[in-house]
Amino acid sequence: MLNKMMQRKGIMMLVATMCLAACGGNQTSDVTKPEESESAVSIDRINTMSDFSLDGTMDVEGRNYSYEFAFRSDESLPVVTNAEGFRYYDNRVKLIISLGQQVVYEHTFTRESFRDLVPAGDYQRSVLAGFNRNYMKEGQHDRFYFVAVVGDPDENGDISHTIGIAVDTHGGVSTELIRNVDTDTPPTSGTENSDPDEDAA
Repeated sequence: MLNKMMQRKGIMMLVATMCLAACGGNQTSDVTKPEESESAVSIDRINTMSDFSLDGTMDVEGRNYSYEFAFRSDESLPVVTNAEGFRYYDNRVKLIISLGQQVVYEHTFTRESFRDLVPAGDYQRSVLAGFNRNYMKEGQHDRFYFVAVVGDPDENGDISHTIGIAVDTHGGVSTELIRNVDTDTPPTSGTENSDPDEDAA
């Protein structure tokens, strides 16, 4: 249990802070810090995770693209009850990739986008808990790489599934479950799957 909790914290810290790895070279990354929670988690109300936004640039196939995404709590999504019995609103993230003034990809991801990659029992107790650019793919310039986390909204929870997302310049998307993630070694990837849900916001 302790090992799972440590791995969970490591994954969430990685997703929250790995944008700092882009401080060198020609790449930029501007983060809007998460909003402070109004109060502690309560059993008597529906809780929310912090909203945040990020934007930056990526060099893909010899061209410099910009991207931005906004991670937001969404009261229209089903309420999730985690393993400790606390209720949370789920989250969605809107991702936009542009070349100059032209939008080449726009999509809104939710927990549902990754249903086929997460065990059913874990899925029911999880939210879309994190999203970021995947800096572990920094040396690859064939596609746009991002990472999402589906897991317990409580950082001390032991449910956490990290998912790699790859978007090509034509808007094609593939997803894969990343088996192991830490700050010292590259992840081991699972089998690549078909596109997630295609419903854009």
